[in-house]
Amino acid sequence: MPEINNESTIAYKLFEKMLNRKIKRFINCHRFVVLVDKLLRYHLKRVRFYRLFVKKWLDSEGYSNKEEIADVAKKYISIDAKLDDCDDSLYSMSNKWNIKKQSLAILKGNMIELQMILKEAQDENKKNK
Repeated sequence: MPEINNESTIAYKLFEKMLNRKIKRFINCHRFVVLVDKLLRYHLKRVRFYRLFVKKWLDSEGYSNKEEIADVAKKYISIDAKLDDCDDSLYSMSNKWNIKKQSLAILKGNMIELQMILKEAQDENKKNK
């Protein structure tokens, strides 16, 4: 591979500057701007025509257009978010229910223990009389 010397680099940069000036002069020309404007207007008219044509064809064939599909997608996203919220709420309620269930089990055990103590005390009272 040949080495790049200082002279070739300078020559390349000068050539690049000259080429950029020519391109800028050509693009900044009034005729070029008018021509691009006309071509863009023509292109936009064709795009609008094809969109209208495709939309009418989809309607005539009974297919959904992109607006209807976008509406369905938005509804799906909304419903999915609501389902996630419901799922989170259900999980939270389930955890709270399990905690309360454990508390009730502990309370039931304490009540049974208290009942046994009271029964023993009652039996001792009967024996003492």
